[in-house]
Amino acid sequence: MTRALSSTFASCSLLLAACASVPIGPAHGLDPGRTGPYLESLAAEGFAGQLTIVHGVQVLKIAGYGVITPDSDQPVDEYSVMPLASITKAFAASAILALAAEGRLGLEEPVGRFLPDLAPPIGDLSLHALMTHTAGLPAEIVNRAWSGEPRFEPVSLEEFLSRIQQFEPDSAPGANFSYSNLGYNLLAAVVESVAEEPWESYLTGTLLRPAGIEEIGLLTPDWDRSRLVAGRRAGQVTGHYLDQPQLADGAGWQLRGAGDLLASPAGIIAWWQSIRDQRWLSMPWQERWLEPQVREPSGRHYGYGLEHRRTAFGPMIGHTGSDLGFSAQFSWLVDHDLMVHVASADDRFPANELAEEILRRLLAPR
Repeated sequence: MTRALSSTFASCSLLLAACASVPIGPAHGLDPGRTGPYLESLAAEGFAGQLTIVHGVQVLKIAGYGVITPDSDQPVDEYSVMPLASITKAFAASAILALAAEGRLGLEEPVGRFLPDLAPPIGDLSLHALMTHTAGLPAEIVNRAWSGEPRFEPVSLEEFLSRIQQFEPDSAPGANFSYSNLGYNLLAAVVESVAEEPWESYLTGTLLRPAGIEEIGLLTPDWDRSRLVAGRRAGQVTGHYLDQPQLADGAGWQLRGAGDLLASPAGIIAWWQSIRDQRWLSMPWQERWLEPQVREPSGRHYGYGLEHRRTAFGPMIGHTGSDLGFSAQFSWLVDHDLMVHVASADDRFPANELAEEILRRLLAPR
């Protein structure tokens, strides 16, 4: 590493002690060195991003590529912070399950029980349907009068609930899978209503901090802005999430719970280790969170904020996300006890496509 570990990495110090410089034993046959030239060649073309690889308890690689902003010579490194985008949904679903574990809600209960301003038919949708994208809601609500980034409009909860009730579900609950950010916006509102605190505050106090996770969040980590990577879309710099308009307690309701969190590699590592060690959610709720629930039209399955699919290398649990030119891909290869997280700051280099190539290079026979 190029500088001493900061105090923010204290929660992962044992993991980071086994960072990329540690030799890889032949027993598991994983050689992260095979990924370096590939991403370095992309960095020469303008790629900016991060790669994190963990096998069991051993951190095999944490690497940054490219620069923080196109007009800077500051490199993206293992300390840089990038958006999780829609990977946030795994955290929102986890918060709902944590409240269920406390006996404060039931997954089959209607969302209107917790948000009384929601009238039927939206108010009749179950939390399960919202979490599995089977509620029949549209993907987004776009305010054409807003001149900024559509999902970063600082919409109040009252206004958001008013807008969403202008729509009716386009299919019966449970009938079809239709990916919707709106469902997860509503889930974040349920968290706030039941917990009586902002959703990020509940997430931090109930799940992140007890699991020793410091470096995931939007406002709570109080990020050093020099660590934030700027997004690039269609050749233009889009900035980072904290450049965008916000409400006093977090993102507007077009984004909250569906795509508002940021993370560093240390945060991702600590999160995955808490899942792997069965410390993320109490049992049996973590087992339920990790189960596939519905079949997508693609043939893949979706659970509670997690995607499930078969790959050439066995079953994978994870999620992808994108916004402002950023993209991220969290991949857990269950049979290999392997986690790979790829973050990209340039829409020319989608993280899900990069992750596929990274996994091929890691796991394909030599």
